[in-house]
Amino acid sequence: MKNRKTWTARLISMALLTGLMVGCGKKEDAGEKTAQEKDAQQEAQETGGEMADARKETSGDNSYTFGVSLYYRSDEFYVDIENMMKVYAQDAGVELIIQDANCDASVQMRQFEDFIQMGVDAILFSPCDPAACASAVEAANGAGIPVFTYDGTVEDNSGIASGMYSDFYADGYDAGTWAKEYIEKNLNGQAKVAILDYPASPIVCGQRADGFQAAVEELEGVEVVARQDGKATRTGGMEVMENILTSNDNKVDLVFAINYESGAGAAAAIEAADAKGGVVCVAWGEEALQKIEANDPYLKGVLLGDPSDQAEIIHVAKDYLDGKSVETETYYSYYMVTSETLADKIDWRYIIGLRK
Repeated sequence: MKNRKTWTARLISMALLTGLMVGCGKKEDAGEKTAQEKDAQQEAQETGGEMADARKETSGDNSYTFGVSLYYRSDEFYVDIENMMKVYAQDAGVELIIQDANCDASVQMRQFEDFIQMGVDAILFSPCDPAACASAVEAANGAGIPVFTYDGTVEDNSGIASGMYSDFYADGYDAGTWAKEYIEKNLNGQAKVAILDYPASPIVCGQRADGFQAAVEELEGVEVVARQDGKATRTGGMEVMENILTSNDNKVDLVFAINYESGAGAAAAIEAADAKGGVVCVAWGEEALQKIEANDPYLKGVLLGDPSDQAEIIHVAKDYLDGKSVETETYYSYYMVTSETLADKIDWRYIIGLRK
């Protein structure tokens, strides 16, 4: 069995390598697999169930090992997702092997290959590319390893055992609904609104901006005076906001930014111009939450993503392996917080404290 498992892992590695060479599973390459790749996948499919059973037999207990491919570690949000995964894994008696794909689909493909050769019980990943991961997911399934997604979607969900998803448009719409209430309560229902978008991310950032704009424009007294690319950076947000303020005689009442960095840049521009506008943005992070907690004069509200929501994929994967029924798709929501509601919504200091 050991020799057969090793040979199968090698065949799967060959299939993954071929996938990298032909474009990581892009649509235009579908159906152009080599005979060698087809043989490898067929062999993997035939022995996948046998390999899965062997892993259970050799473990001797109900413990599992999960291979986790992170999107990247260069952002606070993803660091905290990883840390919450570790907390949940420890509670569940699950061992994690964690690797950082660093936004690189080819790196993520190789991580799948590593996990398959290690014989992990499940693979959990945040997709770097919705299309490029297809052959990697197929290879894992062929080896009898279920695959789970979080913080992102794949182009073809047929090989995914279960996934954690967010409705980006709905989240943006909720932020816009909150903004309408803010404008009615604090600005007599009249407001000039600007949106700092990030066109490079049309699915996540674009849909959130669309949802926000649709909701806030339902209020008759709202005028969206600008929707521009804030570059998702503090510098970009500040530069764009300076131009928007200049074009509107420094009279912009509320700004929606698709992330905290561009929102912080907008706030800096408003402060420098001695204007009176406020900012609401999508955010997670120590600086943003400290400002909200302190009732910052410019940051009025945050559309907050909770890292522990996505870390729940640990429990989903364990339940699946334990033979329990799990949902194929689980949706979680971002939610608005202000200085008045933050403490009631989340123990953010605990999550951030796990970094130490």
